[in-house]
Amino acid sequence: MSANLNQTNIDIDDPNFQEVFKNLQGNIVKGHGRDHSRHVFFRFKSDPKSNRHWVQKFSSNVTSTLEQDAQQKSFKETGQCHLFVNFMLSCSGYQQLDIEKDKWPTDKAFQAGMKDLTTKYDTTPRGDHNPTANPLNDDVSQWEAGFQGTIDGVIILALGGVEAKQAEQMLDKEVKQLEQSLSGVADIIFVQQGHVMRNDKNQVIEHFGFVDGVSNPKFLFSELNEEFKNGGYSQNDPSAPLNTVMVKDPGGDQSSYGTYVVYRKLQQNIKGFWDKLEVLANTLSENTSNKVTAEYAGALCVGRFKDGTPISEQGKDGWTNLFNNFNYDNDADGLRCPFHSHARKTNPRGDTVRQFNSPPTIERSRRIVRRGISFGSTDLSPNKEWTDAGLLFLSMQADIVDQFIFMQHTWCNNEGFIKQKTGLDPLVGQPKLGTTPQAQQWPTSWGSPNAEQVSFEFSGFIRNLGGEYFFMPSLDFLNTLSN
Repeated sequence: MSANLNQTNIDIDDPNFQEVFKNLQGNIVKGHGRDHSRHVFFRFKSDPKSNRHWVQKFSSNVTSTLEQDAQQKSFKETGQCHLFVNFMLSCSGYQQLDIEKDKWPTDKAFQAGMKDLTTKYDTTPRGDHNPTANPLNDDVSQWEAGFQGTIDGVIILALGGVEAKQAEQMLDKEVKQLEQSLSGVADIIFVQQGHVMRNDKNQVIEHFGFVDGVSNPKFLFSELNEEFKNGGYSQNDPSAPLNTVMVKDPGGDQSSYGTYVVYRKLQQNIKGFWDKLEVLANTLSENTSNKVTAEYAGALCVGRFKDGTPISEQGKDGWTNLFNNFNYDNDADGLRCPFHSHARKTNPRGDTVRQFNSPPTIERSRRIVRRGISFGSTDLSPNKEWTDAGLLFLSMQADIVDQFIFMQHTWCNNEGFIKQKTGLDPLVGQPKLGTTPQAQQWPTSWGSPNAEQVSFEFSGFIRNLGGEYFFMPSLDFLNTLSN
């Protein structure tokens, strides 16, 4: 049966979705929740028939949405850990499987691939028919070697619920078994090791020390109910229809759906970031009677304090609260939370409605579902810049061009969004190659219309080491490949 993708607030046990969720891979409508993972990138080297046979055989290991839910319930009841598995293909992977082209996912970016910097995309809100090539401002020559070549697919293996050392050993064993299984069929190009980091309050954080994943769209009743308990949603609706993340799988049956995946390995310059925040804090302090700290400057940069508290709601220190029930209606001039802050650039919460009279449904349709995980050293105070540390960024969406690429190009990389001279997103904004970013404007006092604005350029502390676009197909597609 087909699913109504306009629905949200869905019970995982809804009988109308059982066939769909049995056929849909896990980690899409809800994160897999494991703290340790391996991302295994591979390239086929055999004939298409052998490739298809191996994928079909391996598909019995892939975790469905229903199985993911059953595993989580089992863990809560018994404490038993379960291996979680995702399988996804790039466009070249579909080619190596010799899949008929009418059964390929149709997204333009997916078919071009992330390394293609010549394909042009129309990334303006209503379309100006002046498409842009390389909308992410990528420099592929700086990518790591593994991402430079062809990648046919990636397998995610994830474990949680056991001691870290044991989880890592178990995952290493799984990778070796996978390598043996792939012998003669595909080469493992490289393996990325991921691990969740947490602060002293057990909140998931990234390497700059800020709570991560606070405002992901929610699809299931259980998650929306939890969100309601954590502050309600009178000012911000965290729900999202399934068509935010799910699309029909053209290679599957009637109940077959999948999602597009953006994968980017983002290295973080931790020391450089906090050193620059100290300079920003001192610059702001020189222009106000109040002492500005690097922590507060960081909140201006991110849009939230390190514990997740939105700076638009609290002007001095944050408090422990994954607060998501807010918008910028009371900060329409950006006097509390700067327009360029990361949280506001990537989720304007009504800014485009006020500024451009854009329908709120269009703004909300740009949201992506983040399922990333940190990599590298867990040292959050390194004594040198550009250490082996950062984020294995994964976003899932129904349309790469209209969601991820639009968000990165038209919002984060656009110095004129939401208003002229706003500047880049100070975290993930990337200028065009060979250009110098303009300075952003930083308020010297929280919420004051009379506060002086200080010009200060802040960017360049995250760089992309490589990536690719993938499609996560339905289990029906994988299970019937040999047919």
